Amino acid sequence: MTSIVPFFWALVAIPKVVLILNLKGMELKINNQIKKFEAESLSVQALLDIEIPQKQNGIAVAINNSVIPKSNWNNHLLSETDDILIISATQGG
Repeated sequence: MTSIVPFFWALVAIPKVVLILNLKGMELKINNQIKKFEAESLSVQALLDIEIPQKQNGIAVAINNSVIPKSNWNNHLLSETDDILIISATQGG
């Protein structure tokens, strides 16, 4: 008589390989406060659209102690090492 040896397949869970993208965004120092943004690249204008979308007249922007003319806001890209100062003009006497 022949004996039958049962053969069992072991189910092995193979974890899916998940690529974790390092989409860290940017951390910017704005008026001496660190703020985190999802975008990896921002222009001065894009930053202002996020930070102060309602009032962009009467402000000045300085990056690393250099004033950026309003005409360059769209073209000037920010980096994480920049020290950004946003100044709003006020009236008073």
